[in-house]
Amino acid sequence: SARGSTSVVLLYHRMGLPKLGSLVAGQYVSPRLLRSQLDYLNARGWAGATLSETTDNSIVPDQDRFAVTFDDGYRGVYEHACPALADRNLTATIYVVAGSIGGINDWDRKAGDQSEPMMTAGHIRELTDHGFRIGSHTMTHPHLTELTDEQLRAELADSKHVLEDITGTEVTAFSYPYGDYDKRVLEQVAEAGYSSEVA
Repeated sequence: SARGSTSVVLLYHRMGLPKLGSLVAGQYVSPRLLRSQLDYLNARGWAGATLSETTDNSIVPDQDRFAVTFDDGYRGVYEHACPALADRNLTATIYVVAGSIGGINDWDRKAGDQSEPMMTAGHIRELTDHGFRIGSHTMTHPHLTELTDEQLRAELADSKHVLEDITGTEVTAFSYPYGDYDKRVLEQVAEAGYSSEVA
């Protein structure tokens, strides 16, 4: 654009205050802080956008834009973040670990971290109905570059199918756990039918 608009993606994980002994305290954002960040951007003329809109100047020309994403699918996102976004007519993409729906964050627990409840299938359906986009964050949140070809295909395809069965919509968005990928992983993600990826 003529004046050079800016686009940013805000990546969040967990809502609330860190639990005692958490190994990832920096992943927590209080609901109040999230609301103040959204209001700060809004007051300065930033437009909420989808991920695709942040890269397409023809959709929101000459305006600074921000997209919101959440990795993992924690229940606190459903309870606190999504209402705050909806109250401001904003949306988000939520990348869900499909194998942990209705459970806990098993991958963190195995690393010695505190357990957190994850969204249920009902939560995910409700958010889809309210305009939130659901993406895949694999079945079990592994380091994808360490998997065999067969394991990799299963993580990508199975999570896609689980989420599509829940949402009733095609799932084409994908987020790489730990930001971990290589050429082989990129090729398999595209082959699995994902057309939008973030690390």
